[in-house]
Order: sequence, then structure tokens, then C-alpha cells
Amino acid sequence: MAAFSRLLLLVVLGFGLARPALAQADSDDDGSTIPGPADVAASGPYVVFDAGSGEVMAADRAGEPWYPASLSKLMTAYVVFRHLRDGSLRLDQEITVSALANSQPPSKLGLGIGKTISVDLALQALLVYSANDMAYVLAEAVSGTKVRFVAEMNAAAERLGLASTHFQNPNGLFDPRQLTSARDIGILAAVILSEFPEYQGYFSQPSVKVGARTLMNRNSLLRVNPEANGMKTGFVCNSGYNLVAAMSHGGRRVIAVILGARSGGHRVALAQKLMAEGLARPPGANPARVAQIPDLPLGTLVPADMTTTVCRNKPAATLASAMEPGGWGVSFGTYDTATLADMALRGRLIGPAVMRATGTAGVVELPGKAGFAAMLWGQEAVTSLNLCTKLREEKVHCDVMPPTAFRQIAIAAVAEQPPPAPAVVQGSDPGRAKAAPAKPPKAKRSPRPKKKK
Repeated sequence: MAAFSRLLLLVVLGFGLARPALAQADSDDDGSTIPGPADVAASGPYVVFDAGSGEVMAADRAGEPWYPASLSKLMTAYVVFRHLRDGSLRLDQEITVSALANSQPPSKLGLGIGKTISVDLALQALLVYSANDMAYVLAEAVSGTKVRFVAEMNAAAERLGLASTHFQNPNGLFDPRQLTSARDIGILAAVILSEFPEYQGYFSQPSVKVGARTLMNRNSLLRVNPEANGMKTGFVCNSGYNLVAAMSHGGRRVIAVILGARSGGHRVALAQKLMAEGLARPPGANPARVAQIPDLPLGTLVPADMTTTVCRNKPAATLASAMEPGGWGVSFGTYDTATLADMALRGRLIGPAVMRATGTAGVVELPGKAGFAAMLWGQEAVTSLNLCTKLREEKVHCDVMPPTAFRQIAIAAVAEQPPPAPAVVQGSDPGRAKAAPAKPPKAKRSPRPKKKK
């Protein structure tokens, strides 16, 4: 029965219907089919649609790949909800915080390694407070390991027809291979609301209490719009401010997906405006359905990077330490600047041959001012060899990096490190500080001549 209900919902949203000839890349060409309000100051893709019928009310670049950030937790919740339904997990079940879960950066609960928490409270922390550590706690409770859970996330995305979506982790921390589109994440939100009405309270509750702490919901739309049903926020510097919002009015429920907003206030204001305009139109005014929006296939477009817009004090490219790479790996080339290397890396990582490859990706400054390398490391030898073979067949530059190559880079980097700065005279003006003079050696007393007896 659940499978039939899901099939019915996907048909309503637009799967299985004849697709109109919509443009693949330029959303301006979609104007005659999908309305796009010209006066909306959006800085990234968006879509607004009727959650029941799938009717598109407004959309721009909705099939374009984007970094989801914590919107990824919607898929994490979806997978957990499915396990709760089949009985392999219980809301009152106590689950354990592993070292990997505990190592996740904020937002987090920070309970500590070995501590336990109920599935119910972990879900509240995940969806209300966006706790990164709880995403891993739930993932490991469901699938045993993060890798197996991510495989479940990707299998669910494929089953739902989310063609621009791929996951690398359950919490949405930045990885160039973690991708979605406004269309895809909107469909996922509609499926969650339709399939799991019993869990909708997680998305709209104003706060979660953990011990003595009361943690407020990060979705401020709940505090400014009484008709808002909640859903999920997301932010990393690369993605900008993302939002999935649901709102009910006059017996209709609409879903808005805002990607790449310039601030938290910007995404809320834009969602409110687009949803209000959508609800002002009579039902059935537009025949297009959200699932009919064409997704750009993974690997065809590198998502825009919002770092220089929303995190101006952060460099556009973050460097990995030369001491970090190890194991086997591959290099995608050396570039004159870190920004160019980062752009090349993000492009290579979303290609079909690399998307599902294991390993850690990063840009490393090579010793001797030799440039910046875009690399992937932490692999087995056979993985690196096979990956470069595939890429070379596609006429893509790829060098296999054995462990000795990474060690040589690390040794050379250490040798180039400057000597420690001389001590500064305490109390001096830092702008005019002078090195502390070396202490003169203590004078040695000359031995007294022995008295003659």
C-alpha cells in the first residue's frame, strides 16, 4: 500500500506524464511554461509548487545542480523514517555516539563518545537544531556505517527520480560531490510530507530541549509566519543560505525551495514572497508539474560557489596541509593559483568516473613554489590505478600518486618551514618590537693559584 501511495504521489507531481520541451540550461527559455516573477531578487535557483498537485507556481534554474548543505538532512530523515516504519528502528531506542559522530563540527549536541540518546531526541536535534553529530549517530544506528547509510541515501534518490542528486555524507558538510537541485529537494520534501504525516511535527516544533539546554529551531520562518509548516534550513559558505519551506493556506499547501540566498533573512523574505504570489494564483493556472522540470545530468555543470559572496573573510579555496595526504591517490593537475586548482577539482569530482570514487579530496600547495595540486587521496592502489585509467581514456589528465610521492611532498614542505621567530621583548610595542638580545654567557672565575706550603 505504501509503495502504491508513493507511486500515486510521483504521478501527481508529474512523473510519467508527457514532458514539455523545456530548456536544459537557460531558465529564461522556460518563461512561457513555468512562471518566474521578474521582480524577485533571487541570487540562486528556486522553485515553488503545490504540494498536493505538483503544480509549479514559480521556478528559475530549478534543475541546476547546487550544494545542498544541511538540506541533506531531509534525505537522512527520510531514510530513518522508512526504517521506523519497517520496524528495524524504534523511536524509544537508545543509540550510541561514536568517535566519528562526536568529531563532527557544529552545529552539534556534543554529548561525548559512548553517550546514548533516543532516536526520537536525535531526530529532534537533527531537524530542529540541525545537529551534525546526530546525523552520523542516526546513520550508524540504521546502517552500521556511514558508507552504507550514504548508499541507502543515494538508492532512495535514484528510486525517487532525483537525477541531479548525489550524497557523500548524511549531514551536508561541504563535499564537492554532495549535490542536489531545487527540483529534486522539492520532490523529496513533498514525498516526506505525503508518506510520513506522523512525523511532520519534527519539522515545525519551535525548539528542542536537551538536558538543561533549549535549542531554538533554525528556521526563522516559523517565528514570522503563523501559516508556516517548517521543513529545513541549510548553509555552508559554498552553497549560500538554503531553505525548504512549507506553508498551508486556504486548504492548499505549497512548498518553496530557495538555494543560494545571500543571508538568512534574504532566504526567508524570498520564500514568503514567492509563496504568497503562488497562492494568489488560482489552482490549475499552470499545467507544468515539478517533476517535469528537467534536471541537468550530474557532471554537466559545476555548481556556482557562493563563498566570496556570503563568507567574504574566507578564501575562495581552502588548502589542505601538505602533511595530510596519504595512502594511494591521484592528481588531476597542477595550477598557478589555489582558486584555479579548486575549480578544476570541483569539476573533476562530479564527473561519472570520479563521483563515486573513495578518498579525500583537496588542494595542496606544492613545495618549491611548484603550484597548487588538485588531488584525491586515502585510496587503495587498485582504486587509484583504475581511476586514472578511466580518466585517461576520456582524455582527462590524471597522475597516480603512490604513498612515497605524498611522503616526499610532506618532507619537502617541512624543510621549507621558516625557523621560529625570535623572542619579542615583553612590553614592547608590537609594531616596533625588537628581538630580545641574547643573554651574555656567565663569566667563569679563573681558578685561584694554590698557596705554597
